[in-house]
Amino acid sequence: MPPKPTKLSWTLAILAILLALALLILAQSTHPIVPSEDAYITFRYARNLAEGHGLVWNPGEDPVEGSTEFLWVMLVAGGSKLGPGVETVAWGLNILFAVLGTILVGLAAFHLSRRQALVVLLAAGAFAVGPISYYVRAGFATTLFTLLIAIAFVCTLILAFSSRHERLRSTAFIVLPLSLLLLGLTRPEGVLYGVLTLSAILLLLDRPERIRLLKTTALFLILPGLVYFIWRWQYFGYFLPNTFYVKSTGGLLHLRDIWDIYGMFKFLAPLLLLIGLGLAGAKRQRGLRMLVLIAPALLFPWAYLLIDQLQNMGQRFQYPVYPVFLLAAAAALGVFRLDRPPKWSLAALKDNLAIYVGVLLALFALFVPIEKAFLLELLVLAIILLKVIERWASWDIDPTALRGVSLLVLAVFAAFSIQLSYRLAAGFYPTQFDDRQTIGAALEPYADRGYTVVASEAGWIPFFSRWRAIDPFGLNDEHITHEGLSFDYLDSVQPDIIMYHDVANPNPPRWADMVATLRDYAESRGFVLAAIIERKGPNDLHVYYVNPRNPDAEALIEVITGQDGAVYQVP
Repeated sequence: MPPKPTKLSWTLAILAILLALALLILAQSTHPIVPSEDAYITFRYARNLAEGHGLVWNPGEDPVEGSTEFLWVMLVAGGSKLGPGVETVAWGLNILFAVLGTILVGLAAFHLSRRQALVVLLAAGAFAVGPISYYVRAGFATTLFTLLIAIAFVCTLILAFSSRHERLRSTAFIVLPLSLLLLGLTRPEGVLYGVLTLSAILLLLDRPERIRLLKTTALFLILPGLVYFIWRWQYFGYFLPNTFYVKSTGGLLHLRDIWDIYGMFKFLAPLLLLIGLGLAGAKRQRGLRMLVLIAPALLFPWAYLLIDQLQNMGQRFQYPVYPVFLLAAAAALGVFRLDRPPKWSLAALKDNLAIYVGVLLALFALFVPIEKAFLLELLVLAIILLKVIERWASWDIDPTALRGVSLLVLAVFAAFSIQLSYRLAAGFYPTQFDDRQTIGAALEPYADRGYTVVASEAGWIPFFSRWRAIDPFGLNDEHITHEGLSFDYLDSVQPDIIMYHDVANPNPPRWADMVATLRDYAESRGFVLAAIIERKGPNDLHVYYVNPRNPDAEALIEVITGQDGAVYQVP
């Protein structure tokens, strides 16, 4: 039986969570980022909705599903109607979801680790300063998506392991499908994660409880999800989001992105080592159940090979599963605090999938140490050794001294894990405003004149200028998505400004075809090359053309060429 929670253990756990929250706020002050350029695509949809235009890219035109964060758009639009701008609302919601996620991870780690406050600090602290701290300011719905994954995982833990807490289980039977519904409304791939999660927990429930979960799933997930899907299909006119058609172009699998996903598992190596040893050391039924519950998090990131990793700032597509691994690691540390020592034997290896997978995870972790991960893995092995000695030692050892050394090693592991997580987030792409923001804002006085801008990156310029905007890559343009970019289509939209981002060796490669089309069109139609601005060097350029037939052409050229801080090649 796990030790009963005492007032002291709860006090220490709460202090650990408060420290993790302090680290979250500290991390916010040290990340030099503003909302990502791509986040302003969602902000534009949210602002148009709040201003009464509907879910449209250009007011007055047909709806297009260029933002794949439906629930996020609803929340940001609703908040902005109360007065604050969409950027402020997005930051406020993101910090709220990050705080809730930190508290949830801390409380769950407290129970899974058998009341170890240092494990609470490890899980909640690494979560608070890791990728979530980057996502708070990046402007996407990733904090909400991550929180919902954590809630769903905790619900499955309750259903799989808390057989004697009927009130808690009754809540989990309702909260699980609700969280998965919200997950699918937040991002479309949330549906896939929901299917994996439901499949996992249904495998572990007996027949009456399986039927009970299917009933609540039908009521709280399938029925409202179907209503939303039918409305969405009728409103936008397509079976899938517009962005899916764009990002899935170029083949079934986008294997050039495999190293991004593999890199996440390399980063998780110390946790995977801990989880693997925990699976191998747990009782057969418990180990197998935990393996089944973490399987969705192991599988889900690989699904992104089906699409281009466009807009994957801070690897926001992969890392929402991070809290699952933190909590599984907390549970592994709980395994080695059992009153009875874990038993490894040849007999136990028979027909025990959890042991096999645990050994494979441990071997993988030892095979791919990076940076200080090797030190962390040594600390993991030291922690496990000390905890096993605590249970197995028959010789005369001072238990207080042994536990003190064990706590010290665990504290060092927690400190280094938090540091490594912080360094990961600090190393993500540091978004800062550039000429697209300043030029977009300078174009805003012309917004009421019906002018059109074609901008290859559809965030800052369309948002700040408030112009009618055409996205030549097709994320926010159904015609280009399904018919392609052509001179005839560009003639039909009559652009006044053309802007494109010209970069060497673009990913995906078809970006170069779009750039060539825009350049050839501008030159063939007599557009004036207003400016070439260096972004990160001579091979990373923002190119601006102006239609000389526009009545404000000279003023627009002055706007584009008159930005302080921009590095111009032309003029």
